[in-house]
Amino acid sequence: MLEELFFKSRDFIAINTQKYHRYFIKTKNLSHRLSIITGPRGVGKTTTVSQLVASSYKENEVLYVNLDDIEIASKYSISEIAENLALNGGKLLCLDEIHKYDSWSAELKNIYDRFDNLKVIATGSSALQIHKGSHDLSRRAILYNMVGMSFREFLELHFGYELENYSLENITVNHIEIAKKIKEIIEKKGEKLIPLFKKYLRHGYYPYYLSMPNETLFFQTLQQNINVSIESDLLSVYPRLNGNSIKKIKMLLSIIMKNVPFEPNMSNIRKMTDIKDDRTLKEYLARLDDAGLIKLLMKNSLSIKNIDKPEKIYLANTNLMHTKEPNIGNMRETFFVNQLDNYYKNIDPLGEKGIFYSSRGDFYCEERFTFEVGGRVKKFTQIKNIPNSFIASDEIEVGFGNKIPLWLFGFLY
Repeated sequence: MLEELFFKSRDFIAINTQKYHRYFIKTKNLSHRLSIITGPRGVGKTTTVSQLVASSYKENEVLYVNLDDIEIASKYSISEIAENLALNGGKLLCLDEIHKYDSWSAELKNIYDRFDNLKVIATGSSALQIHKGSHDLSRRAILYNMVGMSFREFLELHFGYELENYSLENITVNHIEIAKKIKEIIEKKGEKLIPLFKKYLRHGYYPYYLSMPNETLFFQTLQQNINVSIESDLLSVYPRLNGNSIKKIKMLLSIIMKNVPFEPNMSNIRKMTDIKDDRTLKEYLARLDDAGLIKLLMKNSLSIKNIDKPEKIYLANTNLMHTKEPNIGNMRETFFVNQLDNYYKNIDPLGEKGIFYSSRGDFYCEERFTFEVGGRVKKFTQIKNIPNSFIASDEIEVGFGNKIPLWLFGFLY
């Protein structure tokens, strides 16, 4: 058994290992015996784990198993694989696409309890819930959420820069000095920030863009990943969904993509999608948020826990907006929401801080910062006299006062 799997594992790791290491592998300590990495399709989970394996383990100590491989999934259970690996002195078992395996929760619990010397890293859909079902892994597994690339990472991966990331507070206090420093680094290679930022908004969120021969194929692949996220991943994680549910969820996403960002009228959306009640509509919206396809902007963290109606709905990132020509104002807000949301997922996984809706500005963060997002000439009229209020302004390289360049929020992680 192991010989066949080791051959596949070796080849898979070699193909997926890249030189550039993203924020995740630099900031996360995956030393726990059971780590589960979730995230939307295409953000680089497989590459990240392959890099970890290649840099930290000998070839015969680790086994990488892709559970989306029908041949493997039909031949062996993950418990059998783990037992054989442990008996032969293996130290690490990596399980990709864990959500595709029916009894993943029960078998991971069994592996954790039986094999003290075997470490497991599993990757899966961002919709995966480790407390789902009767086999609660929350006391055994550490869950990590991986997101797409920041503007900073895009610049490093695509153009070879070495750049620091900054906290939100640091940016609000020192944005002028930080922006000047970054601008100088960028221009040393003959590039300009604003054109590079526009490229990022179009195709920079997903690392796999670099493996595509052209942008057309990238967007085709992105559309395929959207379909797989809904038609396959959501069905694997939420088996209660059926063909009719998936059809309505796809219809719902289509409506959102044509109208984002918007303040949802639940009654109108239900009529357009033939969804019978608000509870079901909220569930479908939550599933699209789970899949990393949309972002539900709530009033506060309590609204998330209570599954209240979202105040606004955005697509999850700006690349998703380019299936058609996006509105520039909508794209600016989507970028800001995406980068702040990802920042908080990294530093505050419980979601107590987060980015929330503001009735006076556009967004409210950490119960202290109010932000308005706009273009170069955006004025402070709407947030005048609000303490700790700022404008995130597009089309400027360096800000002044409380006006911060929009692109700089791409340096949070």
